[in-house]
Amino acid sequence: MESIGDERAYFADQWPGLKSMLEHQGPEAMIGAILAFELDVQRAALFRFARQGLLFEDWNGKSLDAYMAVVDAGCAWLGERAETVPAHERNDYLNVLAELTFNFAADIADCWPGDDEPRERKHFERGAEVAEQSVGLRAELDKPDQSQHLGWWAFGYHQLRLGNTAAAADAMERSLEHARIAARAAGEHDEITLQAPFAVLIGAGYLGLARIADGEPSGPDLYGEAVAAFRAQLDDPERKDDAQFGIDQLERVRGFIS
Repeated sequence: MESIGDERAYFADQWPGLKSMLEHQGPEAMIGAILAFELDVQRAALFRFARQGLLFEDWNGKSLDAYMAVVDAGCAWLGERAETVPAHERNDYLNVLAELTFNFAADIADCWPGDDEPRERKHFERGAEVAEQSVGLRAELDKPDQSQHLGWWAFGYHQLRLGNTAAAADAMERSLEHARIAARAAGEHDEITLQAPFAVLIGAGYLGLARIADGEPSGPDLYGEAVAAFRAQLDDPERKDDAQFGIDQLERVRGFIS
């Protein structure tokens, strides 16, 4: 497989058989089937795109716990392979692991408008664990600031939902700083204004939320500035969809904070 598109198509071909195992025998059967493939490139592709089937397709018995089990197995396998393959191949596995951990941490978050699947504390705990792993991997792999912004956001979000408000505020501050560095590098505004890119505004909004939860006096103003900037972008045809998504997300999470 020479491209991400090839891997996606390969997963789509294999999904019906994996889905049948999942429905009749549970996630362990699906995991066993993936690990039984002969080539690492096949296993990596199937773990990488498992979320497409587990989250976005309908199947009997669908649950976040099944998704979590498959991700945990994929993370374990990728981590083990990264330690045993030749040094020049190691980053190939770590890159997939960084993607898998972030995607799971983001997917398991309950911040998404329209997502009404119930979460339990165990989901946020596992989300925090894999997000922390993703943060470390992104730093080790020297990922760009936009990528590191997302990693810190995911870690901060799960800390916020676990009630670890100081840790959440620290992580969201790091997330916003990476977003600002990325904006400056791209020649964009890094202040909280209507000209700012999405990452800066969403980062500021989440930092405001974390500070509100932590009892910091600056939290409400920072949150309000981010939402106001998003509202100002609603008049821009090119930004209005992202702006509305940002507003909906931040207002949803604001409702979780007493």
